Order: sequence, then structure tokens, then C-alpha cells
Amino acid sequence: MSTQTCRRVLLLALLLGLGFVLRLSQPTLVEFKRDEATIARLGQAIAYEGCLPAVGVDSSLGIDNLPLTLYLVALPLRLWSDPLAAVLFTILLNSLALPVGYVVARAALGERTALVSTALFAVSPWAVLYARKIWARTLPLFVLLFITALLSTFVWRKRWALVSAFVGLAALLGLQLEALAFVPLLAVAILLYRDAVSWRALLVGLSVFALLLAPYVVHDGLNGWENTRGLVAYATGGGGTFSWDAFRYSFALLGSGGIEGQAGPYHVQFRHQVPDLWWTNDALSVMLAGSLLYGAYQAVRGRTEQRRRTFVLLLLWYAFPVLLQLKPSAPTQPHYFVMHYPVQFMLIGSLLAAAAEWVSRQHRARWIRWTALGLGGVLVIGCGWQVMVTARLRAMMVEHPSTGGYGIPLRYTRRAAEAARRDVGGGEVIVLAETTRPFFTETPTVFDALLFGVPHRFADPCAAIPFPQQETVVYLSGPLYGAEQGGLEACLARLEMMEAVSPGPAVQLADGVSYRTYGWDGAGRDAVLAGLAPLGPGVPFANNVVFAAYEAAASANVCTSFPVTLAWWVREPALAGSDTHFTVQVLSADGNLIAQDDHAGFPSSSWKAGDLVLAVFEIPLDGAIEPGVYQVRAGMYDYPDVQSVPVVDVTGRPVDDAVLLTQVMIMRDSVRD
Repeated sequence: MSTQTCRRVLLLALLLGLGFVLRLSQPTLVEFKRDEATIARLGQAIAYEGCLPAVGVDSSLGIDNLPLTLYLVALPLRLWSDPLAAVLFTILLNSLALPVGYVVARAALGERTALVSTALFAVSPWAVLYARKIWARTLPLFVLLFITALLSTFVWRKRWALVSAFVGLAALLGLQLEALAFVPLLAVAILLYRDAVSWRALLVGLSVFALLLAPYVVHDGLNGWENTRGLVAYATGGGGTFSWDAFRYSFALLGSGGIEGQAGPYHVQFRHQVPDLWWTNDALSVMLAGSLLYGAYQAVRGRTEQRRRTFVLLLLWYAFPVLLQLKPSAPTQPHYFVMHYPVQFMLIGSLLAAAAEWVSRQHRARWIRWTALGLGGVLVIGCGWQVMVTARLRAMMVEHPSTGGYGIPLRYTRRAAEAARRDVGGGEVIVLAETTRPFFTETPTVFDALLFGVPHRFADPCAAIPFPQQETVVYLSGPLYGAEQGGLEACLARLEMMEAVSPGPAVQLADGVSYRTYGWDGAGRDAVLAGLAPLGPGVPFANNVVFAAYEAAASANVCTSFPVTLAWWVREPALAGSDTHFTVQVLSADGNLIAQDDHAGFPSSSWKAGDLVLAVFEIPLDGAIEPGVYQVRAGMYDYPDVQSVPVVDVTGRPVDDAVLLTQVMIMRDSVRD
């Protein structure tokens, strides 16, 4: 092996090593929001629960994705159910795009182009950031395999590679709907280079493509073709308006342009914490613009037919994702252009390689050589600076993990879930969050994935706190933003004051946000009712709920809220599909409704026999209420038909539609007891 070859091999190893380290290091610092947690949880359902979905998660286009992402993440999750397995697997797939990209670029455009392309791809902060996300989106590795099939078919004339192109296209659509841009790419390539097409291979490819997409299409047909109509509107720009965002994002994703937005309110500070070389992003944009012109020239005037076809395919790869988004029916998002990786770097590499070749022929023009060396130095410095940007962004995620520019990193929610797992024993975990619906809101979705395999339920402590009939219960709450901001923290006060509740491990984020755990001894269930007024032996309702006790003030002022705490317990779980809401009402002496507060409390879909629940109501009293004595009563109704659940006697016969709790004196500020 020659010295020059050894140097190139060493350089390639260094570039690949750098790219892998940037992507694979500190994997728990990835953001883990609702989108990521939804994919992880559905992957767990495939791996362990026998779920075989025909559609994937919903997209920002309002259309269901295909489910390939879910089946992919199910593979590592079957080996290790921790969502970190899905994160590591995704990062590994995206890291493998580096050596595959090098091989493709070298075969298509030469060694120099491949090295430059690999260097730019390896250090691009946006490429690194997106490589660490488990989203429903196109993976560069799959894009490269698709493009390799195109090059094999139309440039290297391996006719049956066309079948692989159709398989790759189906896979890309299965990962991200924006991959529709590759449909016209394949169609145009077939039309332009018909001489390289085997019609038998085309027929087989189309058949395999249709077969792979059949489950999604059949499911859509059974559901009114909603997704198909949405896809047609998206592909044709129906209802959209012209936007330059596609061009802007395609250039921004070259390096680190706009990445300071990930630091949220600290974006100015972030920019000042790295050397002021942000102009290198503009330099990359200029290079890309020049390389597009150079590519167009090569597509027309290239030395060989193979070279011309190669550049046509690369330019089509770059163009169609942009063209599809020029008149979007929904706002264009930066991550749509992950499908560009790494064509923009290959084009820039081809331009710089051509420039280097030209310089090597200028034997007498010394100034040209020095200029080329200077530009090479700028490229090296720029790559090093991009690495610094990624490192600084990673440090920002540690220093300010809840800025809002990116989601709270997996590191912290995973630690909180692990703390709950350690302490729960044979009991269950109750996640106390501002919402209770996994797949719809963030905190329940995140912990539904992180607590997979551990019995757990969700409750909103500002509405209701359940006390299950278990020997051990761990309450996990967060994110908590500090007592001065109210929210969940204020709603946890009652739980924290109970003698049977003991504080457990807490996870403290650097910027003050925290996750807390509490242990509750099930033997202390009677203490839950301490200080509440009992409702005799309990008031049973037809749905096997029993109202046990309440707490309410004897008086209240208008223009305030009147708090009522209602204790109830469950004799049997609710019927499947039921949605029970609770109501506490203030009535006048003649039975007219004056004020009320309704909510689902602890959702009936989560009820288990023996659950004891403390539900909190805040009844608003407006200024139009006349001072006087009013009745306070409580009841339930089925939602959404608002059909009252009757109170029943010991024989199960309906006797009323609500239970009278107490009376309250409503006053104005000027009135005193």
C-alpha cells in the first residue's frame, strides 16, 4: 500500500470515527418528547403485545404515516424494552450512513469527492442532531440504498437493480411521507433512461412496490380514503401558498445555520459561547450554490455518459424534495429535508474535487496553489468549528435542559422512571401530570414508554389523586417548575402532608425543574379520609362508585372560587368505553343551578376495584350571585351524552341523581359572619 493510500485510509478512519463519536456519544441527552415516546411505546406494543399496525403515527401533514418506523424500533426493543435501545439503534443506523455514503460517493464521483463529502456530513451539527432523533422520518442510510439502486440501474446498467429501487422507495415511504418526492425522481429516471430499463424488472418492481404498500392502502380504503386524499392534496400543493422555506431549509441544514434556536431563550448566549465563525455557514451555502451550477454543467457537458447521468440523478435527488415543498398545504418543517443527506455534501465535494484537480495542473501559478491551500485550511477550520458547535449545544442541554428550544433530554425522565421502578416492588406507579392521556399529551406518553413492564396509571393531581388498594404505591410527578409558578407543585401539597406518604428520590435538572417520587403505604388508606366529613356508610351509584366523604368551607365570597374535596371509591372497574365525569354544583333553595365545576377527575378507563380517590373541585362564584345560603351537591354523568348516573339503594334501585353534601353561605366582601 502506497504512502498516499495509507494517508487516505487514515483520513477516512479519522472522519468516520469523528462522525460516529459525535452521533453516539451521550445518547441519553437526546430529546424525548411526545413524538419520540409515541414511537417507542408503539414499538414496544409490536415487540411484546402482538400489535401489528397497518398505519404509523400521525404526521405534521395531518396524514397517518406508514408503520415501517415502528417495526424498525421494535427490533431493538424486543431485545431490551428500554426506549434507550430504540435511540441507540436509530443512532447506529444513521451513523452507518457515513461509510455507506463514502462508498457511494467514491463509486459515483471519485475518491476526493467522497472524502470531502464524508467530512462535511460527519461534522454537520444539523446532521448530527437529526441522527439522534427517533422520529417517523427518512433515514439517510435508506436514502443512500435507494440512490445506489438508481445508480446501479441507470448509470452502471445493472437492470435488475430496478427492483431494489422500488423496494427502497417503498421503505422510504414507510419511514416518512415526504419521501413522496422520490416517486417522481424514479419516474423521471425511468423515462429519461429507458435504454437501461428491463421491462420485466420494471413489472416485478412495481408488483413488489404495490405488495409492500398494500396493507396501508387497504386500511385507508376501509377508512374512507382519508389519507389518500391528504396525500394527493400534499403532492399537488392543493390549498397551499408559495413559500421559499424549502430552499432556505435545504441550505440551512448544510451546517449549523439557525441551530441556535435549539437553545431557546439562551440563543444569544449560545452564539457567543463559540468562536464567531458563523460565516462558515454562509460559505457552505455559497459552495452549494456553486456546486448546483457545476452539477448542471456536468449533467449537460460531462466527459462521459456515466458522469452526465450521475449528475442528473444527484440533481434530481436534490430538486424534487424542494419542489414538492414550494407550495405546501401545511407549514414546511426543517426535518423534511433529512432526505437530502448527503447529496448536498456530495455536490460540494464534486466541486471542490474539480477545483483541486484544476489547481494540480497549474504548475507555474504559485499563487493559485497558495490560494487552494488557504481554502483547504478554511475547510478544515470550518469542520473543526462545526464540531465545537455540536459540543456547545450538547453542553447547553446539560446546563439548561428545559429551555423549550428542545425537549427535556431522555437522561432526566429516564432517571425518574428508574427511581420509581426501584421503589415500587410489587405495587404500581401513579404518574401525576397535568394530563392523563398517553399518545395525546407529552408527560403521560413519555412515562408510558419509560415505565413499560411496570404497572402504572396516570392522574392529574389538580383534579384527583387515586390511592389504589395496593401495599406499595409510588407517585411520580413532574416536570415541576417551582412553587412560585404554581401548577403541579401546588396540587401536590395535600399528598405531601399525609403521614403515610414519604418523599422518595428526586431528579433535579440544572435549571431548577425537577421530577419527584413519593412512596405511599397502602395500610394508611383510612388516613386519606382524615379531616373529611363522612357521608354515612357511603352513597352508592349505579356504576359501582361510592361517595365516601367531602370537605367544603362553610362560607365563600363572590368573585372567588369555592373549593370542594370529594372522596369516592370504586367497587368494580368501569365498563369498557365508558367516560364518567363528576360534577359539584351550587344550587339555590328552589333548586336553580348557580355555579358548578365538572371534570373527569381520575379517568374511568383507569379505575380498578378498591381505588380510593380524592377529587378536587374549584367552583367559580361570579359577582352576580346574591348573598345567601345555598346547597352543595355532587353527582356523575356519562360523557358525552350527559346522562346522569343515578344514586341507588342497597337493592340497586335508583333513588336520586345526586347527593347533597352541605350548605354554603355565599357573601360579598362587605358582608361578615
